[in-house]
This record gives sequence, structure tokens and C-alpha cells, in this order.
Amino acid sequence: MVTENLSIEEARETILAAVSLLPPETIGLGEAQGRVLAEDVYAQSDIPAYDNSAMDGYALNSAEITNHGTSLRIAYELPAGAVPHGPCPPGHAVKIMTGALIPPGTDTVVMREDTEEYPDSVIIHKVPKRYANIRFAGEDVKKGAPVLSRGDYLGPAQIGILASLRKPLVLVSQKPLVAILATGDEIIDLGEPMEQGKIPSSNSYTLIALVKESGALPIYLGISKDEKPDLIEKISRGRRADLILTSGGVSMGDYDIVREVLSAPENTLAFWKVNMKPGRPLAFGSLLGIPALGLPGNPVSTMTSFYQFARPALLKMMGARSLLLPKINAILACPIDGNKGDRIHYMRGILERRGAELSVTPTGEQGSGILSSMARGNCFIVLPKGTTHVDQGESVECELFSSLF
Repeated sequence: MVTENLSIEEARETILAAVSLLPPETIGLGEAQGRVLAEDVYAQSDIPAYDNSAMDGYALNSAEITNHGTSLRIAYELPAGAVPHGPCPPGHAVKIMTGALIPPGTDTVVMREDTEEYPDSVIIHKVPKRYANIRFAGEDVKKGAPVLSRGDYLGPAQIGILASLRKPLVLVSQKPLVAILATGDEIIDLGEPMEQGKIPSSNSYTLIALVKESGALPIYLGISKDEKPDLIEKISRGRRADLILTSGGVSMGDYDIVREVLSAPENTLAFWKVNMKPGRPLAFGSLLGIPALGLPGNPVSTMTSFYQFARPALLKMMGARSLLLPKINAILACPIDGNKGDRIHYMRGILERRGAELSVTPTGEQGSGILSSMARGNCFIVLPKGTTHVDQGESVECELFSSLF
């Protein structure tokens, strides 16, 4: 029996229960950015591996500098990567560069800006503190300490840590393969002649971009006509996919056949319709034994449904710990009127900082076909069911879908 009119949470739980973590794979560190770590990583050595200078300047014994203007002889010069020539004698300093090992007999580094330099000597104009401007071995990470965990997203900092650990290969979760299929006799692809009554297939390319943004790999199956044989034939091209995404064909129209194909004996239809706006006509089940999500055809509905359901499913397949969009509260910059309140409403908004406050403004017209409302916005303003009016100045919950904030 097909369940209808689920809550967002019920629908999401059903979808997440139907997808599984993909097997891991080993890749080169240079290819690992944006992937999800599939192993716990421990430090095999201290980071940094040795005491080194944090500044260009002079390494010396701080006990010898009790007054401003103390003059010291220069024992030798020590560039980064070189080995100290020996201990620093009393009354001397070592001219040192950032990253160089701290010479024996010294316990501080005085910045060049605080000195007066001569060819064979240096005058110290600042009484230094012991251990100033020294990066100690293990100061960042101690040997044996946990550094990164399974499920961590590998961004630039994480890549840098792995490089510091001299880890050329890294174990990550595989990227899901996502088959994308647009449906509808009215839909035409790029490059086809534009005729009256036809609509460019924006959803196809929007979904390709969303899948890539989520860290998965899209497989574009093209556009299906509103005919079962064509729909079934094109779906069959996605047999190697981990998830099938269709757009359109799940509403109440006479030619909305995706839901009908999902209901066929060889497939399954787990639920239809979710109590949300936009995106109510959503279907989920399986095609060819592959989890399949039938997204609504209106562009904003497609994107909203993707963020709420497809994205969490893909992130779960990749082993990510955080599956949902980031949430933050902001002050509404203008009143919201006229919302029916019959279901949770994801309005498109522009979140920005105004002084000490986070402020959010609706993008304008909120129709499910107004894709520009997503292009202008960077967040959803989440209006709970039963909310018909929100005053200016009230706090509202926002879900960020764009990093451009």
C-alpha cells in the first residue's frame, strides 16, 4: 500500500532507510578535496616534527638580554631547511629564517623588526620573552593523536593536514552514480529548435549541477516522452546508478506517468506526496531495484525537493555525518503575508549581515516556477505549518543552500 501525504521527516527517513553507505576506495591526496574520509587518521609523527622559528630574526639566549640595546655577535646564519652549525656561544645570536630549526643554546627568536643589523653583529632593541616566536615540536599535533575521523569532509585544511602527515593516499567513500532523467513532451534539450509550447530542460542541468555540488557523479539519461516505452527504455540506461532522479511526471496530470511506472509490479512505490511547499508531488520507490526519487517538474520544486531529500541520501551514501542543510536564525527584514499555512513552506530568501544582526529578506515572487528566486537567494526561510503571517523584526529559521553568504 502506497503512503500519501507524509511529513518531511517521515519522507526523509523512508528515503534514508533505503540507501546504504557505498564501499570505500583509495585515491591520491591530490584528488581528495571534496570527498568524505572513510578511515580514522592518527598522527604518525609530531607536527611540526622539530622546534622551529616562527619568524625571520635572531635566535638567542633570552637570559643574556636584560636591557634594550644589547649588542651580540652573529655566530652564523641559518636558513630554513639547513642544520644548525652547532650551539650558539654566549654573547652571540644566530641569524635565523622562518621554519629553520632552533639552534642549541637558544630559547627565543627576536624579530628582525626589533633589531638593528650590522654585518657581524646585531643590536637587540626589545627585551625578549623566553620561547617567543618558537613553534615547538608537536605544537600542532602530537604523535599518535587522532587527527581526522571517518565521515570528515576533506576541505583545504584537511588536505593540508594529510600532507603534513606525509599521507600520499587516502581512503574515501565512493561517489554515488546518479542517473538523471527529465520527462515531458513539452521539454526540449539544449540545441534543439525552440517551438511554441516547448520548454527548455533547465531541470536536467540544474540537477546535474546539484549532484556535482553534493559530491556525486551525474549520469544524464536525456529527456523521456510521456510514453511508457520511452520512459522505461531511458530508465534502463541507468542500470549502474546508485540513485535515479526524475523530474516531472509525478503529479495528477493525465500524462504524468513516472508514478505509474514506479507502481508497476517489477518496481516499487513507497510513498507519494509530501506535506511541503513547494514540492508536494514527490514520489519515492525503486526502479530496476535502484532507489528512485521522482521530483516534481516545476524548477523551484525540483531544487527544494533535491535539497530536502536527494542531497541527504547522497551524503549518507558517502558516509558524511552531517546530512541536512545548515540552519541559522535571522531577523525578518519585512513582513510576510498571505501564506496559506496548510503545510511547511520553504520561501527563498536573501540572508545578509546588517550591523550586529543577521537579516533575511524574501527574494520576491515565490511561485514554484520562478527559478530566478533561487538564483537571487542563498537560503530557505522556513515557515512552519500553520504560519500565515510573520511580522517584520521576528526571528525566523533559515536553511542555507548557497555558500555565497
